Amino acid sequence: MTEDMTKAAATGEAYRLAPVLDLAAAEPLATALRAMLPDGPIRLDGEAVERATTPCIQVLAAAAATARARGIVFRLENVSAAMADAIEDLGLRRALEGER
Repeated sequence: MTEDMTKAAATGEAYRLAPVLDLAAAEPLATALRAMLPDGPIRLDGEAVERATTPCIQVLAAAAATARARGIVFRLENVSAAMADAIEDLGLRRALEGER
């Protein structure tokens, strides 16, 4: 995941998030996002997400806050209905909506 996300960041393309963002995906997602932070901007495509659980949504919210605090654009694009529901259920819409 880290290599793919870094390539996406380098080319300015949005990185397509995996269909399942669960506990097992949280640590690799966090590692990949940390690797992207120094170069920014961070653009993530959530269209393929079929299931998103609390750990990954929290990772995304933390990455968004860190990026914005550093003046780096963080954009979550094409959010699927499943992902939008998870974000809304956790009350993190404002934390993640930024520059969608």
